[in-house]
Amino acid sequence: MSTKLVFGRNRQVSFNSKEEKEEAIDYILTSSNVIMVHEDNQNQGAWADEYRIHFKKESGVPDCLKRNMTAGNGNIYGRINCKEFVLEVQEEEKNRKK
Repeated sequence: MSTKLVFGRNRQVSFNSKEEKEEAIDYILTSSNVIMVHEDNQNQGAWADEYRIHFKKESGVPDCLKRNMTAGNGNIYGRINCKEFVLEVQEEEKNRKK
């Protein structure tokens, strides 16, 4: 896991400490409340594909993730839209499977 604490061109995801980031990634990788989403938006006129983390409900979500969320829609409580952070989560998932 990298030591980076701020992610995204617009700094849309940030953590106050390494421990907070570890708590967030642990939650994302182990909770049934999380859905990882990849959208091929570049095929619909957007600049590039999108990577998102969706949270089905608020209950149990660590504060460090709640403050990085934007509003959800439909059956989604909230989401994190930051490809750079999602790619780090996916890399950590691969490392844990080794």
